[in-house]
Amino acid sequence: MSFPIGMMAAPDPDGGNPFLIVKATKEVLLAAKVSGCFKVYVCPADLGGRETLALVFAFFDDEDEPLNIRTPLVDDVESRHLLATLTSPFVNVHFFDEHGREFLIYEAEIDVPVITKSRLDGLKLLDSNFVQAQSMLHGVAGWFGLRTPQDDEEALTVKLAHNPLGESLAIQDARYPLHQHHGGKGYSISTLEREEPGNFQEEDIIKCLAMCFPQSQIYHGPLRTNDKEEICDVLVVTDQRVLIIQAKDSPNIERIAKQKLSRKQTTAMTAFKKAVGQVRGAQSYIKAGNGTLRYILNGEEQSIDISQKQLFAITIIKEVFERESEEYAKILNVFMVERSMPCYVIAYGMFFELCYRVHDPGKFFQFSEEMVESIKHLQDLPVINFHG
Repeated sequence: MSFPIGMMAAPDPDGGNPFLIVKATKEVLLAAKVSGCFKVYVCPADLGGRETLALVFAFFDDEDEPLNIRTPLVDDVESRHLLATLTSPFVNVHFFDEHGREFLIYEAEIDVPVITKSRLDGLKLLDSNFVQAQSMLHGVAGWFGLRTPQDDEEALTVKLAHNPLGESLAIQDARYPLHQHHGGKGYSISTLEREEPGNFQEEDIIKCLAMCFPQSQIYHGPLRTNDKEEICDVLVVTDQRVLIIQAKDSPNIERIAKQKLSRKQTTAMTAFKKAVGQVRGAQSYIKAGNGTLRYILNGEEQSIDISQKQLFAITIIKEVFERESEEYAKILNVFMVERSMPCYVIAYGMFFELCYRVHDPGKFFQFSEEMVESIKHLQDLPVINFHG
């Protein structure tokens, strides 16, 4: 599962039903489980000035603005496998989270409206380069946001009929090389549904960071020496920087997934403000050390000389809502002026994409610095778009 978040299909080498593979965040997986289905929209698309089609896979946590994964259709083996799979009456659907953990498997049925099957059967796949294929998806996003009831009726429906392994798996990862950060237990456990998400999310963030930083530089939940409270959720100490990461998540359960979008926006903003407040506390504690970071991990008090290191902060929340972007930026700019420390906010899914794509501490901080400068200059959050 070395590919990023997205969709993939493959034929069964033994001649059985083809496989449709969904790799996405836990929110997408839960939306599919709760709904018992997901939809696939066949959208008009522009590929370098040429008319073609693209796909939007929609997972309905919200009726009007569902979670979605946009997929270009170009002349390659992956697209051909995807088209063949989506026009099959039965498929096996395998759901993996962003770290490649398989939480759900379904035997599924696909309902394809006649008019949509005709469009797919008549589609001539076009050659493309990567940038053109990525650019195609911007227009697809606009189309999907303006879709009509007729578009809904013409979408394919993937009905998740039977789960042979159950829907409440807990996965333990005990691979030694992956759990060598400071404060690690030597293993991690993950579940799809999470009543208390905090520690699960922090361990997932550490898995992301380990794509870019040596685990010897990552600290999970270091405690202050004065009151034994956490300094921050995750700390990264490099040769030049001390990175404070404060994360906020909400339970990944059906009741939360079905909340109205307005409630989710309010919850996200509240979580963000709380995270910024906790970054303030972390910076105050670190600054009070006068160049020495004192902390407790595994019951032992230790210290690091950080007198020549720059402080940097990131707040990670479940979802950053674009319509609130100016408010996020306003709060961040007030904080950065007040504390003279760079800080930005990013959604967890996008944070995974960042770490997955850069795999390098220098590029990680280059991106981070560009984010901060854009927030200062635009007085708004920049649109994040990765092209590899």
